[in-house]
Amino acid sequence: MTGRGRLIHGLAAFGAGAGAVAGTVQATVGSQIPAWAGDKNDPIPLGLLTIALSVVAGGGLLMARRPETSAGTRLAALAATVVATLVCFSTVGRLWLLPGPLLLVGAVLAVDNWSDAVGSARRHWPLVLIAALGGCQLLLAAGAAPALMVVGGVSGVAMVTAAVASTRSPRVAAGLLVLGTVPFAVAAWTAIAPVLVLLLAGALARPALTDAVESNPRSVDPSQR
Repeated sequence: MTGRGRLIHGLAAFGAGAGAVAGTVQATVGSQIPAWAGDKNDPIPLGLLTIALSVVAGGGLLMARRPETSAGTRLAALAATVVATLVCFSTVGRLWLLPGPLLLVGAVLAVDNWSDAVGSARRHWPLVLIAALGGCQLLLAAGAAPALMVVGGVSGVAMVTAAVASTRSPRVAAGLLVLGTVPFAVAAWTAIAPVLVLLLAGALARPALTDAVESNPRSVDPSQR
């Protein structure tokens, strides 16, 4: 592993670890340090959401640096890292000022060639949009009541994971897309935003999964070829 690779792995590990600590602090004593924890009304679910997103951000950064990772998966993994990191700036306030920049710097360093990255984004735009919708779902969850926050948080993580897992297993990705949209839309049926996310994800599902299969034909069951 090169020095740059070791640095990125270190940023992923330390950033995710510091994020998990920030989430733990929010969940346990967030109400006692409102100036540092964003003065949230529901610190416990927000803290747990931050811990989950820290794992997603760090894991996405590590996956993006694996040599065997396809271009589409690498792009989706970096999108997952950036989306999860940005969402956490709204969940734990100043507590995210250390892990957030570390993870974002790691994501920037993980791009070896920006021209290739832009070209990959153009080719695999459905996966990027799926990850972005997952981020929208997480933002909606962060401002919801505790029960809806849990459902929305799980749904958002499922959508981001679907974008990353799509080239490895389109079937799993399809299941994650359903998990990432239907429960939250049903639970928050009086709000228009979760329903819009469901409709947009449904429209993007086919091109995203088709792109995933074309990017990695080995992900399809040989008996179905």
